[in-house]
Amino acid sequence: MTSPHPDPRAILHGWLAGTYTRPDGREVRGRAWDDDTRYRYGLLLAGIDAPTSWRQDWFTYIGDLVWHFTPTHIQDWAARLTNLDGTPLAAASRGRAVSAVRSFYAHCTDDLGAADWDIPPRRALAGPTPAADREVLTAHQTDALRTAADRYRGPHPERARLAVYLTLAGLRPGQSIALHLQHIQRHNQAGPTWRLPAKNNSASAVAAPAPIPRPVVWALDEYLPVRPHKAPHSTETTGPLLLSRTGRGLDRVTLPRLLREVAATHPDLADNAPTLLADTIAHSPSPFAPTGEETP
Repeated sequence: MTSPHPDPRAILHGWLAGTYTRPDGREVRGRAWDDDTRYRYGLLLAGIDAPTSWRQDWFTYIGDLVWHFTPTHIQDWAARLTNLDGTPLAAASRGRAVSAVRSFYAHCTDDLGAADWDIPPRRALAGPTPAADREVLTAHQTDALRTAADRYRGPHPERARLAVYLTLAGLRPGQSIALHLQHIQRHNQAGPTWRLPAKNNSASAVAAPAPIPRPVVWALDEYLPVRPHKAPHSTETTGPLLLSRTGRGLDRVTLPRLLREVAATHPDLADNAPTLLADTIAHSPSPFAPTGEETP
């Protein structure tokens, strides 16, 4: 870094914005962060968008030692962290907090020419993270959700049905949002295929072509004629598959809300609907998989 005392907050803002300047003066367009990561890293590192009474961010804790800390400082900071309501932070959340600090200083080292702090691995600083039981729906509940999608008569029912079917087929929320028409081949001789976005929030990384489950093809056939494409965000043949009425792709708030609205219409899912997560559906046994198999 060119200055002996650079402003860590300015570096953080440039890093999370995806654009920063290297020591040689060259402007670099870096990683495209998803909204959740930008919020979490901004909160943990600099207290961005934190409640007034919250003072647990790394920059506040470390103060003038921001460029002269030791691993023990990170360990102590992570151990003191609480949730916004004051309750103790879970082990997994402490691990993510340590990862935020490690990632920030890795950026300073790799991209801005700072010294290498040789920070120990996350596990050594935050302690082991116990494996959590993954919540899933039963086969009966996924069948109920499919039925609810088929019978849904709320706003844009074709889009709602397809969104549910994509999730039941095992697509994570980021994959459903990042799925573009260009990733779908409808007229292959061997049958419709798609190249699914990778499970890493990167819309540019797609997997090898894979067959589209036949029920999803049926949902596509109903949705595509009414897909609300609008330039410059989307056209009839390009842009995100799942669109809002403005022609923009759905976001990470709208998609889970849509899934919950559909689930709430089925009596067997009414109790689950208010807190139902898209990841829970995606990790559940798929009604589209062959008998006895689950989605990967």
